[in-house]
Amino acid sequence: MAMRQDYCLNFCEMIQNLYEKYVNFDDAIEHCLKEEGEENCQRIYFGSSFCGQHFLHITNKIVSSLAEACMRKGIKLTLVIPTFSERNLDRGKDKIKEFAAFCENCLDEMTVNDFGMLDFVSKNYQVNLNLGRLFMKDYRDPRYEQYFHQILAPKIFTGYLLNLLEQYPITGMEFDPTHEGIDFSAKPEKIQIGIHLPYCYMTVGHICEFASIPVELEKKFRPNIQCQNECMKNLIRYHFDDEYKWMRLGKTIYFWNKSCKIVGTDQIRVIYFPYKWEVAQ
Repeated sequence: MAMRQDYCLNFCEMIQNLYEKYVNFDDAIEHCLKEEGEENCQRIYFGSSFCGQHFLHITNKIVSSLAEACMRKGIKLTLVIPTFSERNLDRGKDKIKEFAAFCENCLDEMTVNDFGMLDFVSKNYQVNLNLGRLFMKDYRDPRYEQYFHQILAPKIFTGYLLNLLEQYPITGMEFDPTHEGIDFSAKPEKIQIGIHLPYCYMTVGHICEFASIPVELEKKFRPNIQCQNECMKNLIRYHFDDEYKWMRLGKTIYFWNKSCKIVGTDQIRVIYFPYKWEVAQ
């Protein structure tokens, strides 16, 4: 039986660029779909998986514009919440509340990336709840070819997941294309699986090189320093490997792996990150 694929667009880490580039998000959505040869988009992800600073820079005006486009097109929204530093935690919670209000009619899902936000969202919002990509602790480095060229059985299915499912109303889980293939046959029956394509995040840290660009020398390269979204105007590419395409966006390093083979499930949610078309060029 053919696998059913729900196609979603991932505007995380790039929503500000899209807002500046297009007259409205209707045009941005149509262009992204056209570039990938897709006709329909069921859902759009916005927010950030990796950076609390970036999340806080997203304005209500941008989110309102995205929500209006999604209402016109009948597209649902998923808010992706990063891990916040203690200094920014209260501001982050306020932003979540604001975004939920602006997107009330089309926001039915949130993705969290740490246990604190899992508990906070489950107690304060009536939405479907996803475990984000930072919950998935499988090793990821295609330079180790023997490890990369195999079918991965995700660690989370053999660990603490069952206890989490008993405590929280988790409905979905998001994975990266860490290997040549991934086997989801051990997933709990009620869980919706999402796979981020075509980039796999390889590593993420607390220090952002781009945020240090305008900072005086002795204050550069500090964890979680304030920024002006310098990552939206800068990109680092790595050219040391002909087989894999690598880049650094903000605090995160990614490699290209669009051909990851999915087995063990008859339904998958493709969460496509159109960075190649919309920003990197």
